[in-house]
Amino acid sequence: MVLRRRFAQVSTSDEEEDFVAETRSQGHNSRSPVETMEVSLYEESADDETPPEEVKPDDVKPVAVGEPVKVTGRGRWRRTHYRQFEYKDKRYELEDTVLLRQEENIPMPYIAIIKDITKKQDGRMMILGQWFYRQEEAKKKGGGNWEINDPRELFYSFHRNEVPVESVMHKCVVNFVPDHKQFPKRRDNPGFIVQKVYDTVDKKLLNMTDKGYEDAQQHEIDVIVDKSMSRLGDLPDLEPKLFHFI
Repeated sequence: MVLRRRFAQVSTSDEEEDFVAETRSQGHNSRSPVETMEVSLYEESADDETPPEEVKPDDVKPVAVGEPVKVTGRGRWRRTHYRQFEYKDKRYELEDTVLLRQEENIPMPYIAIIKDITKKQDGRMMILGQWFYRQEEAKKKGGGNWEINDPRELFYSFHRNEVPVESVMHKCVVNFVPDHKQFPKRRDNPGFIVQKVYDTVDKKLLNMTDKGYEDAQQHEIDVIVDKSMSRLGDLPDLEPKLFHFI
């Protein structure tokens, strides 16, 4: 069964869906991920006479910050890329980890790392997110879900999809912890925890130290683990398991 990640007030035209398919990053082992995501077309309000002071908070539009990094595409596919944007008086930038709003009937937000920030020709702003998976979202190939060691635990993935900037709720902290280290205590280091990578194609879990990653993927893991450990400090090693022989 294909997992579809859905966002509030989201719909797609056939032309938009064709473009989104081109922006999707390939999953582990350079194959296309099974998941699909719907991207919204936010239409301008029909009430053009609403004075600025009466605009509701949910109607606030995101604003690009700083000079463009680059411009890609042509015609209606032309995109301007930025390092930062502001939305509802909060500033976000590349590599920030954020919570993303889902449909109203799905209470738990998605979690992703911002990998690209773009502005379309019609002024709509989008982010390219690299996704984390909760236990209930990471399905096994034969069915069922993977066990976790802590309710804070997430699975990292190389699955990327584009969503509207309006989906962003706020920043969050995700700590990447090496396989041989203990999880940090919640009171000292709040936030989510990652120790495994979820292969969205083969539906299996991998250790961050496993072999077989592409060079760019392994570098990505190494950088993000080093960044987390510099924030967490020296965590205790896991206690060795004792085996009893009869």
